[in-house]
Amino acid sequence: MRIGAVSDSHDNVSAIRKAGEELRRRGVSLVLHAGDWVSPFSARFLREALGEGVRIVGVWGNNEGERPYFLETARRFGVEIAGEAAELEVAGRRLALYHGTSSILLRALVESGLYDVVVYGHTHQAVIERRGKTLVVNPGELCGCLSGRSTYAVIDLDKLEVNLLFL
Repeated sequence: MRIGAVSDSHDNVSAIRKAGEELRRRGVSLVLHAGDWVSPFSARFLREALGEGVRIVGVWGNNEGERPYFLETARRFGVEIAGEAAELEVAGRRLALYHGTSSILLRALVESGLYDVVVYGHTHQAVIERRGKTLVVNPGELCGCLSGRSTYAVIDLDKLEVNLLFL
C-alpha cells in the first residue's frame, strides 16, 4: 500500500493541486499532511486534486489560524484534522503524524519504538532516515518558499520505502 506525505503547504495552491494530482496518479489511498496548511481553502484544494477515493488525515502546524472555521471546512470536504498529532494503523503498520514544533516530543515519538513510520514537518527540509525499526519521514516543504524546492513523498508501507518527489 502506498501513502502520500506532505507538509508545510502554506497556501501554495498551485503546489497543492500538482502534488495532489500526482499522488492520485501514483495510486495512493491515504495522504498525511503534517501541518502548516495555513488557511482552510488548502484542505479544499487538496481534496479536489485527490478526488473522493483518497483519505486525507492532517494535523495542525504552528501557522494555522482560524482553527474552528478550518475544522468546519475540512469536515465539509472530507478531510480529517486530528489536532496536534495523530496515530493511525494502516495496512498493519502503526503510524504517527506530528508537525514537529517540539523536538522533545518528536524525539519521543521516534525513539518510543511504538511506530513503524513517523511523519513530521516544520523544518522545511526533507529527511528520510531509519531509527531502529522506525522509518522517519519529513517530506520537506510543499510550498517551496524557503528552500525553493517543492517536495513531498510517497511511502510504500509494504516495503517501508520512501520516494521523495519534486514539483
